[in-house]
Amino acid sequence: MRLMKHFAAGALALALGVTAAAAQQRTDITLKVASFAGPFGEALQKYAFDLYTKRTGIKVEVQYANPADFLAKMIASRGREAPFDIVCLDDDVTAAAIDAKVVQKLDPKIVTNLQHLYPEAVDKDGYGATLFFYSVGIAFNKNKLKEAGVPEPKSWKDLWDPRLSGHISIPDIINIQGRDFVIAVSRMKGGDESKPELGIDEIAKIKAHSYNVASSTLQAQLESGDVWIAPWNNMRATAMADRGLPIGFVNPSEGAIGNTDTVNLVVGSKYPKEAQELINYMLDPFSQLGMAKLLPTGPSTKLLAAVIEADPEWARKAPVTPEAHKALYLPNWTVFNKNLKRATDHWNRTIQK
Repeated sequence: MRLMKHFAAGALALALGVTAAAAQQRTDITLKVASFAGPFGEALQKYAFDLYTKRTGIKVEVQYANPADFLAKMIASRGREAPFDIVCLDDDVTAAAIDAKVVQKLDPKIVTNLQHLYPEAVDKDGYGATLFFYSVGIAFNKNKLKEAGVPEPKSWKDLWDPRLSGHISIPDIINIQGRDFVIAVSRMKGGDESKPELGIDEIAKIKAHSYNVASSTLQAQLESGDVWIAPWNNMRATAMADRGLPIGFVNPSEGAIGNTDTVNLVVGSKYPKEAQELINYMLDPFSQLGMAKLLPTGPSTKLLAAVIEADPEWARKAPVTPEAHKALYLPNWTVFNKNLKRATDHWNRTIQK
């Protein structure tokens, strides 16, 4: 009953919002948004952009690429009109974008949903906000491990099992999940973000099948059975399992790495007010519910707590509660980024030699 009251109140607010917006259609504005492609982009389009355009008349033009490309474009355009108004980034690139001064602080008077986010979802200095939480752990093909007599993994250390030699795919360091894995292994060896060499040297001892640079590649490898096991994120692994494939996922006993996807206002945006209105809409509980359930991820808004409580299956698939957030290790990307060139050089010498 409590859950239904939440939905009823929200539905009324949404209806009133549609009525008010319908009277103020602004069809002369087009907002440019830089976003991830794939399921993430599809979720944003379905549960945020299309509905926002319907409510306001403001068109949303989406550019799909990877966060590193977005950062390069923003840096190249400094002093001129920005290439987009809003940019969605991985948390490691978010830290670099703030340092490069190409994203700007949000106005809480416009982005009013900031007040409803979990504290760990709000940047302490007022920059972009977290859209979702997800975890990076271990994905595996259940059938292949069973056939080989290898127990399902519980620890990061299980990836060094010699029976997995030639059957494990490692994310390359150019991929955020590769950097996550380096940090996880560095911590396992007593280091941290400032000592990536510790992790890289240990990873080099794994006899890998391949070093993947894209989730689409790894997905095909796991599905075909060419790869049995890999560090990966809960979103992609769970989506495969939901399709009926024999794919498992585990948060390692030492702790999974926590990642966030952020939404940011770009310096030089032609429409900063309208861009922040769209960001506010992306942080709305109804948009968050649709997007986070589809992916699946943990939403950043606290207003979905009652929905999460009524849906234990969602909690099984993604880090959806404050307790689940605390169980994740959220890397200090500012520190890691200062060591990224050194880490990449060491990776290339040690692993890609």
